[in-house]
Amino acid sequence: MRSIISTLTLCLWGMFLTTAALAGDVEDVIAAEMDSRVQEMAGNVDGYFKYKGSTYTIFPPTGGLLSPGSKREQAQARFDAGMKFDIQTRNFDVKIYGNTAVSTYYTVGMVRRSSESEPERWNLRMTSVWVKEAGEWKLVHRHESHLTLR
Repeated sequence: MRSIISTLTLCLWGMFLTTAALAGDVEDVIAAEMDSRVQEMAGNVDGYFKYKGSTYTIFPPTGGLLSPGSKREQAQARFDAGMKFDIQTRNFDVKIYGNTAVSTYYTVGMVRRSSESEPERWNLRMTSVWVKEAGEWKLVHRHESHLTLR
């Protein structure tokens, strides 16, 4: 009887610890995703590149093919040319699958591609795939597509 109670206790503790770890992971992914967006809006290339994994890819909102995304120097050049973001996130959700997380949300706001261009309204659906590497969540893929508001 004592061994049954011990086994049951261990199982319950295991379930509790797993749930606690997942809850912390969800919060960590949300924090990473939100901070990467804040850093991008501030034009801090190093600030948002620190979240990208070494195998990062993107389906861009321009409808292009799968891409490795811009290099740090290209991103900095765009900000130096006057690129600006004023974007808010909506309906944020994160699901954890072991050491992988999938975040989904919407962005709404304005994007100015250069200091000479007119601001454009961007309403996007976002899906991001994060992988935990050496204890840190890294963004390995993002899919951005335009959302039609009705």
